[in-house]
Amino acid sequence: MMRIFFTILMATLVGGGGVYAWHYYGGFAGEKSTSVAFVEAYGAYVEISGQVETLVHLPGTEGNSSRQELLALLNTMLTENLTKEERESLARIAFTHLDTIKKEIDAAQALQAKLYAVLQDFDTAARVFHGIELRGQAQDIVLIARKRAELSARITSILSETNDHTYAIITRILSEKGELSGAHITEINDATKAAEERYATLEGLYKELTQKKTELDQQFAAFTKSAI
Repeated sequence: MMRIFFTILMATLVGGGGVYAWHYYGGFAGEKSTSVAFVEAYGAYVEISGQVETLVHLPGTEGNSSRQELLALLNTMLTENLTKEERESLARIAFTHLDTIKKEIDAAQALQAKLYAVLQDFDTAARVFHGIELRGQAQDIVLIARKRAELSARITSILSETNDHTYAIITRILSEKGELSGAHITEINDATKAAEERYATLEGLYKELTQKKTELDQQFAAFTKSAI
């Protein structure tokens, strides 16, 4: 119940309605129990979606120390005049950073599955309203929530694909004992270009994810003003 109270309070403040939170307990124009269930479902969604979005930001942002170290190691291995022994040693270090990033991606994917289950409950709660206006507002909120989940899933997929390609580069360097043939360099350059394009796509997806969060907050604030 405290989560419901807090969610409603925050929504009314964000929406600028100035409605006292205690109105919640006596309102909802005959659909109080339905509205309570929807707000509870929204609270569960907000909690897990926030966790998912934190995880999908970890591997892909420039502030990630493992990613920074990995990129620096790759640059050194591929551009510096190293002996094959030096290159092999750096490749082993790079592998540890790849493992860290992979664990972050795996955690995001596992939580993503839980998010879809919560979204299903959220969608069900939105369909119970009898009033056309409230049901429409609730379903619009769920629609935005599903779009955010799709964005998170796409980000995770791109991160996983990029990590797999980097694994292939490092694995080949290790299998060839640090040797770097001309053909290998060409393949790496092509893979690096593709990775840069994927990261450019990621920037756009991260931006859209933030925009959808703002849109969702506004829609939920409008819903609580109508429901209270």
